[in-house]
Amino acid sequence: MKFKAFLLIACLGLTSSLLAAPNFWNVDNATPTPVPPPQIPEWGNTTEEAAKPTATPVVAPKVQKALPTPTPRPGISPLSPTQAALFSVFIPGSGQVYAGDPLKGIVFASVFGVGLWQTLDNFRLVHNSSGDLVAKDENAGNLFGLVTLAAYGFGIQDAFNTADHYNKRNYLTLNFGISPQPNARIAYMF
Repeated sequence: MKFKAFLLIACLGLTSSLLAAPNFWNVDNATPTPVPPPQIPEWGNTTEEAAKPTATPVVAPKVQKALPTPTPRPGISPLSPTQAALFSVFIPGSGQVYAGDPLKGIVFASVFGVGLWQTLDNFRLVHNSSGDLVAKDENAGNLFGLVTLAAYGFGIQDAFNTADHYNKRNYLTLNFGISPQPNARIAYMF
């Protein structure tokens, strides 16, 4: 039964497409064949206009006036950003003090100290109502632990940046860079 219905639908579809086919090609703007590609001249058959050179605009870079190189302040030596970061790894806030910003170092040390104190206090073991040993407040301990860890990591990065900023502010950092301009500046970064 299903096969007969399928065969009937297939025959109707084939018949309707055969009846519609002749009307498809009788449309005025229909193109039964594709448009041929344009003719491209051979290499040796160039016209005189195509062989003439054309002017190509060239954009010249602007020449900038060389700025005077600032000299470092006398008696000041550069600070090592890596050493500042290592100081903050061992004692939080000491890298900022080494880099010349003691107030920021005290702030980082106090945030780290208070965070560590609160973390340890909330993880302190106490007896609950049933007599078991449990943490005082595990959720608060986790929260203070994350804040302390974030302050510790940010303090290390900030010590590095503070020492680098100190060197740049006092003209102790030099950059070696060759620019394609006529007045190339040469510098070294240490």
